[in-house]
This record gives sequence, structure tokens and C-alpha cells, in this order.
Amino acid sequence: MAIIYGRADSEKQLLNKYPKRVQKIEDISRVHQEMKEEVEKHETKGLVNKMKIWNKKRQVNKFEKNKDDLFHPGAKGELRTLEELSRLSDDYHVLCGVNIGLPNYITYNGQKNLRSAQMDFVVVSKRGVILIEVKNWSTQYYDQNEKLSPHEQVDRAGRVLWIALKSWRSPKNPRVTSVVLSVQGNIKYDPQYKFVLVSDLNKINYFIENRREEFSDKEVKRIVDRLKHYVTK
Repeated sequence: MAIIYGRADSEKQLLNKYPKRVQKIEDISRVHQEMKEEVEKHETKGLVNKMKIWNKKRQVNKFEKNKDDLFHPGAKGELRTLEELSRLSDDYHVLCGVNIGLPNYITYNGQKNLRSAQMDFVVVSKRGVILIEVKNWSTQYYDQNEKLSPHEQVDRAGRVLWIALKSWRSPKNPRVTSVVLSVQGNIKYDPQYKFVLVSDLNKINYFIENRREEFSDKEVKRIVDRLKHYVTK
């Protein structure tokens, strides 16, 4: 089993929208039902009891408010990806929710406008550094999306990661392989971003495991020891 660091960033952001009793996505339906039942049974006499039930109703309302939040498919996609990556052997280190900020802005596409990036997963092994951006988008959403393309998103993140790794000097100038992972298999390779690869859940582990070795064990440890301080906790 792969060595896992941190947790999926989308899961954390989604759970932050719910009451603290929700510790993982699987808890949402159960806790929602429990809290509704508690509201129905709660004593309504007295000011203190009325305040308590008002607060509990406010907590219950969070479930309705967030049921269609876009973090739901994002979190589920990342968790499915993490489950698949976990099947790699312990030669592989999977860092979740990596957030890196550079000391200065760097140039991307002719503009000095890039300084930080959030990365869903970074897989490190003797076979290289693999940056994975997970998209659990429906075909309709993908076709209508007018925001930053997933290809550009991972391309920008890959540049931030490469600059960060390069600044550490050892291993010297390590290559970063950037991948868009389409959970629903509906995102295609974009030649405009020729260094951004596209994969799906069924192929990602095979892709990672069948690359040529680039690093020594010592270099892998050095990369992981530094990157693990940037994961989502």
C-alpha cells in the first residue's frame, strides 16, 4: 500500500461547511437525520431550551444549504482517486492537497502572474514526480465551463511545483509530469498544453508504475520530506 500524507483538500473544504459532528463524507446523511430527530424531540419550554433548538435548527439548515455544493463531486472524485492511488506499493508516496507558495511571482504565458498553486495529489517515487489534478465533471459541465481549463490549471501548478523543487537544488532540476485525471473519462488531451497528459482511474496506476526510474532512494526521501509540510491536514 502506498504511503499517504495529508487528506483530500476538497473533502476538507466540503466538511468545513457542515456541523463539526460530520467527520467524513459518509457521515453527512446519518448526522443530518440524527440532528433532525433531535430538533423534533427537543424540549421547547424556557428561554435556554428555545436558544438550543434555534441553534440546532441553524445547524440542520447547513445540510440543505450545501447539498448541491460543487465540492460534493469534487470531494468524491478525489477520494476515489486516493483509493486507487493507495493500491500502489509502499515504494510510492502520495501527498494530498499540496499547497505551495513561491517567494516571488514567476512568468507564465508571457505574464508575471503566477506565485502559488493548490495540487490535488503529488506522487513521488524513484519513477519521478507526478502531479495529478482530479476532475469529476459531467460532460455537460465540462462543455459549458468557461473558467480556467483543467489543462491550464495543472500546467500552472506544474510550473509552481517545478520551480519549488528546482530551488531545493537536490535532486537537481527534477522533472514534473502533470496529469489531468478525468474520473468520468470525458476530458481529452489538449494539444495546446502538449506537456499535460490526460488519464482516468483505470489507467493512472499503470502509468505511474511503468515509467523509467529517475531518482535514488535518498532523492525520493529528500523530496518527500520537504513536500509533506505543504499537504492539507
